[in-house]
Amino acid sequence: MDVSAYMVHAATRQMAESDAIEEQFVEVDALIAQAERAADALPPEPAPEPAVELTEQERREVEEALRLVQGRDRQGRRPGHAA
Repeated sequence: MDVSAYMVHAATRQMAESDAIEEQFVEVDALIAQAERAADALPPEPAPEPAVELTEQERREVEEALRLVQGRDRQGRRPGHAA
């Protein structure tokens, strides 16, 4: 088998394996997409009362961490999702 034929065979095999794996997770992907749509439809959480014992810098760091935990970036978008 020459190099070109080997590369075509390897690529074809990899695509088939990828398709098989994706097929196994179709239902899970659909559930995730449904949950994400439902989460996007929820009203935003009210802003928490600022903690008196935190400095302004600490408060901003906590808010940034909470946005990351909630899956939002600095522009309010969810990373990895189309706008």
